[in-house]
Amino acid sequence: MVYTANEAPPDQLIPFHHELAQVKNPPQYIFFYCDQPSETGGETALIDSTLVYRYANDKFPEFMDKLKKFGARYIRTLPAQDDFTSPIGRSFYNTYQVKTIEELEVKLDSVQGLEYTWLSDGSLRVVSEPIPAVRMTEQQHDHSIYQWTFHNSVIAAFIGWEDCRNDRKQAIRFGNDDPMDATTLKSIAKFMEENKVSYKWKKGDFFALNNRLVMHSRNSYTGKRRVYAAMFGDAIGSTTNPNSPEDHSSTALSKVPDPTTFGFWRLDNPEETAYNAIKSGYRRLDSACDYGNEEATGRGIRRAIEEGICTRNELYITTKLWNTYHAPEHVPLAMEKSLADLGLDYVDEYLIHFPISMEFVPFDQKYPPEWQNLEKKMVIVPNDINKTWGAMEALVDSGKTRHIGLSNFNCQKIRQILSIAKIRPSTLQIECHPHLCQDKLIRFAREEGMRVSVFSPMGATSYISLDMATKNDVLFDNDIIVELARKHNKSPSQIMLRWAVQRNTMPISKSSSEKRMKENRALFDFYLSQEDVDAVHSLNLERRYNDPGVFCEAAFGTFCPIYE
Repeated sequence: MVYTANEAPPDQLIPFHHELAQVKNPPQYIFFYCDQPSETGGETALIDSTLVYRYANDKFPEFMDKLKKFGARYIRTLPAQDDFTSPIGRSFYNTYQVKTIEELEVKLDSVQGLEYTWLSDGSLRVVSEPIPAVRMTEQQHDHSIYQWTFHNSVIAAFIGWEDCRNDRKQAIRFGNDDPMDATTLKSIAKFMEENKVSYKWKKGDFFALNNRLVMHSRNSYTGKRRVYAAMFGDAIGSTTNPNSPEDHSSTALSKVPDPTTFGFWRLDNPEETAYNAIKSGYRRLDSACDYGNEEATGRGIRRAIEEGICTRNELYITTKLWNTYHAPEHVPLAMEKSLADLGLDYVDEYLIHFPISMEFVPFDQKYPPEWQNLEKKMVIVPNDINKTWGAMEALVDSGKTRHIGLSNFNCQKIRQILSIAKIRPSTLQIECHPHLCQDKLIRFAREEGMRVSVFSPMGATSYISLDMATKNDVLFDNDIIVELARKHNKSPSQIMLRWAVQRNTMPISKSSSEKRMKENRALFDFYLSQEDVDAVHSLNLERRYNDPGVFCEAAFGTFCPIYE
């Protein structure tokens, strides 16, 4: 914990910054306490760092691409003694928390890429190592954030690092030592100033700030002012859910930081689509035996890998065990068939597709078997799903899959698996969209340490041609969704996908259009307020489109309910 207080001269504004953003591991939280408010001015101004990121990225994409790639280097000359006439006059002893020059040099020498020079007047010129300047804040304390932030001190340095030792225009450069364009920096600074929110202090006021998501500054003031700040890192101790599945390999479940997932159900050209999806940035891919396109999907994946777009280790590939292969002796055969079709040595995740056990259909006589046997009948058979899970666990032990999970299971069926599992399910995949919010099931799965991936996150569209939904069910034209899209200058699809992300789920989307693929991933430069989330949630109708209890009887003459 470090305490600071009002070191800059009162007549000078402290520019916007994330506290200690020029170091590699800045504090996560800042707590402010007002002991004495100023006579005039002195407000603490705040701005949403994601808002700044979006402005800069939209207006100056080349600048931002370079900032993402190389980061920033900061150049600053520090005095030997604190200079209270300067907003950046803290001595190098205080800045680096050392007592001797020898101790300081040991600390500086330990930082790879950092350069420093002792000047003739005893001051110290430091050129920092390249520091990440654009950060993706993913999860905090089991909450999904997934927001890009303009997380740096670039504007603070450009605007405020000026005194008798420092020239603010020389205070920053890209991590590759290229200069930054002053016009671009001025535009970003102007945007920040025009969009700030200023908090006027009263004695005894206290508030907390997420330093990863919000930048702060201090307006100039008159009179005495004492506002103290305590800086904290992340919460002490592990935030890992004790129920989370054990990592059975060097490939962790979270190796792909992006929750967006591309699905392969009902695609016209799966080979080209798989290739384009990877080229568009997707690294989570959701396949299944039942989709009938794993050979083509595998060819698209191999093409992307061969062209160097990604490596196999950068992908998180899921496939699923079909209903006709639930007998323990058939589980490894089904796994081998999917691996052969996909052209892979292993998958990252293997899910039981439905909690429905059906009559075995030989691989060489009909594949994929779909919902009917060779006599075109849907035949449900007795099966101990616990033994199916045991066979799934054996696939982890053999290295054929890194993780195993469930799809379309309700709470009680999940409990049944958990009661005997040696390897806990990694993921639950379910239908979920604004017409089917699934609050209790999502909460239950998360509390049991499972990730939740959601198919059909935009609702009814894929089911209309199957007569499982009507045009009246489509959400793209819903007044609430359209208004939120207008408010955030995003598409209706992006609103629904962002809603899914903020609910701590991983949405599975699909499209044959590369433009739409990229659009469906552009979810991290905005966020929905709690009011926005509640508005989308108000559309809940408990309307399920993919329900075997409905379509199996209509299509195959077999009543097969799995949801109450």
